[in-house]
Amino acid sequence: MSDRPYSEVLQELHRIHRQLSDLRSRLTRCPIRVNAARNRVTAAEEVVSATKEAIKSTKMTADRKQLMLKESESKIEATEGKLNAARTNDEFQIFKEQIAAAQMANSVMSDEILEALEKIDQLEAKAIEANKGVERAQADLAKVEAEVEQQRGQLESEIARVLEELEGVEKDIPPDIRADYKRVVKTRGEEALSSVVNGYCTQCNVQLRIQTVSDLKLGKPVFCSSCGAFLYFPE
Repeated sequence: MSDRPYSEVLQELHRIHRQLSDLRSRLTRCPIRVNAARNRVTAAEEVVSATKEAIKSTKMTADRKQLMLKESESKIEATEGKLNAARTNDEFQIFKEQIAAAQMANSVMSDEILEALEKIDQLEAKAIEANKGVERAQADLAKVEAEVEQQRGQLESEIARVLEELEGVEKDIPPDIRADYKRVVKTRGEEALSSVVNGYCTQCNVQLRIQTVSDLKLGKPVFCSSCGAFLYFPE
């Protein structure tokens, strides 16, 4: 144990705990970054899959309507044969109306087939871009994984160094309060310590009692009655 002032020891411990908290937070974000990049790959692949399904469905619709159109055209030819062989004006008129109705339906169907073929062209262009999107997402994932792997190693090394530094400074805590310090820090981390500015605890922003401030000035170990943090005057 050194002869450093108690408040100076707590301030140093507070700094180290804040640093540890930041490092651990950054380490926690490492897998989150990787998962986010993987989710982007999955999302891009889903776009490709959905586009392929849309192409398949639209082609089936176009093929079905083209078959229906051919069948309708065959029926028109057959009806035209009947038209030429009509024996009465009424028969002739009926066949003529049937042909006109079928031709109108065929015209609508031809437009629908054309729209379907145009949609297929658009979807195939979208599929090309979607595949490029997958490639970009996969490249980004590989880059993120490499960066995270490097960052994880650096952070783990830095955390180990700071923990070693923390252990050294904790030896300067007065023996009679070391157990209380360990207990509070275990559950609250950096929030286990708080500086006092203008008579206020900076952790919970509560004004301290005069006696509390006096005890602190005398170098006595003091807890905040509101948030329970170890108090110290910042140097």
